Amino acid sequence: MKTEYGVLGTSIWQQNMSLLERLTINRDERDEILPKLKAYLGVDELIFLSTCNRVEFIYAAGSEAGSSRLLHKLIDFFCRDGRKLSFFPNDFYHYSGREAITHLFRTVSSLESLVVGETQITGQFKQAYQDAVACGIAGPALDDLSRQALTVAKQVKRDTKIGVGAVSMASLASDQLETIVKGGQVPTIALVGSGEMTSKVARYVREMGKADLVFVNRTEDKAEQLADKFGGRAIALCDFQAEPMPVDAIVSATAAIEPVFDGGFLARLKKYGRNVICVDLAIPRDFADVFGRDETVTLIDIHALKSRMQGNLRQKFVEAGKADEIVRRAVNRFVSDRIEVSLKPIFYDSYQESIELAREAIDDLFSNRKCKLPVEEKERVMRLVTRLVGHSAFQPARLLADRLAQSHTELNLGDAPVMRKAAL
Repeated sequence: MKTEYGVLGTSIWQQNMSLLERLTINRDERDEILPKLKAYLGVDELIFLSTCNRVEFIYAAGSEAGSSRLLHKLIDFFCRDGRKLSFFPNDFYHYSGREAITHLFRTVSSLESLVVGETQITGQFKQAYQDAVACGIAGPALDDLSRQALTVAKQVKRDTKIGVGAVSMASLASDQLETIVKGGQVPTIALVGSGEMTSKVARYVREMGKADLVFVNRTEDKAEQLADKFGGRAIALCDFQAEPMPVDAIVSATAAIEPVFDGGFLARLKKYGRNVICVDLAIPRDFADVFGRDETVTLIDIHALKSRMQGNLRQKFVEAGKADEIVRRAVNRFVSDRIEVSLKPIFYDSYQESIELAREAIDDLFSNRKCKLPVEEKERVMRLVTRLVGHSAFQPARLLADRLAQSHTELNLGDAPVMRKAAL
């Protein structure tokens, strides 16, 4: 049966933040929702990748899955509770076959990131893959593809300078705080959430200068751990929402499915008469729309950070070209390996016939009295001949696979019966 690889998704490049938010599955709900989504789509394996600027569904499916219908099924699944999904057709992208493999290798290698060369995406994909395995929705096909994607990312990092001088979303967010941190006073900055992003922002701020850090989290124990690590105070999110202390900035990166800070919180915050920088690194967004309309707040979200990074790819044009070549070769190699697996059965019968002829020839040779050899020596010769025959018998499969992979012809990589029939 044919195995088809595909990627369905949307990203910040499509400019539809509400769609990005709607397709983001809360981490606490993934173990329950993702197996249902896999079954609904009718795919064999699935990986869910969600970052601050993309949501992707990476799948492996048999021919009966009908890739042309998967997007419609995905939309139906996320509209199953009666909520409408606002989008245009080009808000989604759907890659299959070679295009899907190329897109994944580029994504994991950070060539599709807002910040080209940042390394966070590689770790995020690795975690997404491990989560899919733990959840029981990924198997051998995506295991093979994922491992190769991570290998390519490692090679891009090792063999190019694309990561030199790269900045991350956390560093971009921290840059927005530089004015208040270096302004002469010691600012109070609330860091909301307990994930990797919060730790990175805390580290950047500490390197930048003095600041009174307040770590805010639903679970106060986690906030206290961050406060102990970076220095500062800890407070439970519910307490901060109910009675915020005077702050100069709030950086929020939670996994909440609804806004964490609403108009009521803004009213309580405004009583201190301060202008507050609010940096929203969450999808869905942590700050309600009212923050963007209030003159006492400077709201900076992922979309705004994206616009400040437009020059990143231009600065790394040469190194990105080198990385593209690494990806291109890796895609050809990956596709070629799978074509070779499909082609080998075609050559197997001739291999068996060649082995049988070789065995008969050796038996005839050593039946001659002048060529008597001990049994173990005869078997050693036979093993050598078998290896040579195998190499020559299957070498055409390797050469043909390489040629087909480089031709960019779309092939059903697992469809050996069809290829054998065509060859015969």
